[in-house]
Amino acid sequence: MAEIFVLTRGHMDHVERWIRSMRSLWLPIKIKKKLKDENGKEYEIEQSVPIDVQLRPYQLWGIAIPDEQFLQPMCNTLGIPHEQTWFDSSYIDEKGEKHSNNDFISGIGIKLQTEALRLALKAQKLPEIDMTKGILTQPIYKDNVSIVGIGWRPDEKIKTSTGEHEGI
Repeated sequence: MAEIFVLTRGHMDHVERWIRSMRSLWLPIKIKKKLKDENGKEYEIEQSVPIDVQLRPYQLWGIAIPDEQFLQPMCNTLGIPHEQTWFDSSYIDEKGEKHSNNDFISGIGIKLQTEALRLALKAQKLPEIDMTKGILTQPIYKDNVSIVGIGWRPDEKIKTSTGEHEGI
């Protein structure tokens, strides 16, 4: 077995259509099976069995916010950044309970991967969680979703005849 890593970008309806078509793929895998004949003699056969292509979503998302004042409340609401480490894949919260930072990567922590992505995206480090800055009033569904923070960057200002301002 192997895993191919890709990123997708496009209109959500088209990305979802691509996802549906990928989930419907079946490819043959060769397996070996031991059989016994009537005399009790064992022998091995090889056969091809179709298996479905497993589409495992490692998704890179960009969340656009209208102003930097929403950065801290958004991070607080999403629970990012976690206490990620270079080698440990878990952290202990203030209650002493152990939690996993990497539900989808086993073995080592995800600090190296997130730092590399942050640098590649030319993003700044996310601010530490500061609940005094508040959370969003609209709840965000997060059950069974591992949200790993990478970084953030401000939009660049655009220049028009009316001056320099945010571009939409």
